[in-house]
Amino acid sequence: MDTMTIHRLLQETRLLRVPKRPLAAFGTTHIEYHLVSPVEDLPDKTRLREGRVISERPKILTPQTLRERFEGFGEDAREFADWLCREYSGALRALEYQFKNEQSSTRVLGQEPQETARRIQDQLDARGAIDAALILCPDAAWSLAVMKFTLDEASRSFPTHLQEFERRDLFDPENAESRRRSAEIERLFSSARADPGARRALGRKLQEYGLFKEYEDKFLSLFR
Repeated sequence: MDTMTIHRLLQETRLLRVPKRPLAAFGTTHIEYHLVSPVEDLPDKTRLREGRVISERPKILTPQTLRERFEGFGEDAREFADWLCREYSGALRALEYQFKNEQSSTRVLGQEPQETARRIQDQLDARGAIDAALILCPDAAWSLAVMKFTLDEASRSFPTHLQEFERRDLFDPENAESRRRSAEIERLFSSARADPGARRALGRKLQEYGLFKEYEDKFLSLFR
């Protein structure tokens, strides 16, 4: 499928309802979707696809491409993924997102698409659905619509996820461990100044972490 066709299909796709909260940073998110499409040559009919997208907990991005991050999105998923990866690779460069589509039902209804969409919107609002999406799109673009929606949700959630991962030093675990050890050593020094009996524990810890040379002068000053 060429780029112009993909752009045309996206222009005819409308996201009518978005989830009320972003993807979880440290857990799995399940988003139910309701995909409304007109049936070709039958203007008074609607094809309704319902299912859920599962977004796994984000991971630190590896060199693997996003092309392998989709399962169950239909026969055209590979071509759609090629285009989407080029569009979103920059925004999602720091974290790796894994998505899986579980389509539960597809049926044809004796209603026009707009009427069907309004009815579903009212039902979702009435039950206060939080993790639910409603999409109106061409029948041939259903997998593209779900895939793009999923990546839009990841992109929307990305700034918050980035902050959470940085706050927990998950992007640089080696430096995080170094800072943790330094903080532990400083606490042991404080204890050793107040309690001479704690000096031996401090010395053992400096040896264990291979930091004795770095702290040797400071350690010996405790005995002066």
